[in-house]
Amino acid sequence: ISNYLFGITYGNNTFVAVGDAGTILTSTDGITWIERSSGTSNYLFGITYGNNAFVAVGSSGTILTSADGMTWTPRTSGTSIWLNGITYGNNTFVAVGGALSGGTILTSGDGVTWTTRTSGTSLRLNGITYGNNTFVAVGGFVSGGTILTSGDVMTWTPRTSGTSNGL
Repeated sequence: ISNYLFGITYGNNTFVAVGDAGTILTSTDGITWIERSSGTSNYLFGITYGNNAFVAVGSSGTILTSADGMTWTPRTSGTSIWLNGITYGNNTFVAVGGALSGGTILTSGDGVTWTTRTSGTSLRLNGITYGNNTFVAVGGFVSGGTILTSGDVMTWTPRTSGTSNGL
């Protein structure tokens, strides 16, 4: 394909990559890839696997879910803000986003029903991960150096990154 790819994950014995123009590719070995129909032409920036589901996020609040990586279902995010990253941890999906600004955080237990959370920042959030019982989100656009942490997805604490660059 000639489209940009922005995110990749592994789950259910399948690699799934996502990109612009709704691109979704799957592979069982990381070598041979098959293009799948996403049903959208929106950019897809992030993808994760958890709770027996793949969840992809993208522009205009796009959220797609799939049990197998092949068949995708659009979900209602409740926002038109770009969603730039997603992770799964502690039985919760957490998506983050914003365009030039935003500070958007959405959470879901099943990938289908989403709740908006207060991030405490107006800067764009670009990525998120989970480890050691902590969610860590990063962001900023050209500047910002934003880092937020949370143990419960309800309360987000700003941290000092030591940089003013966007993360």
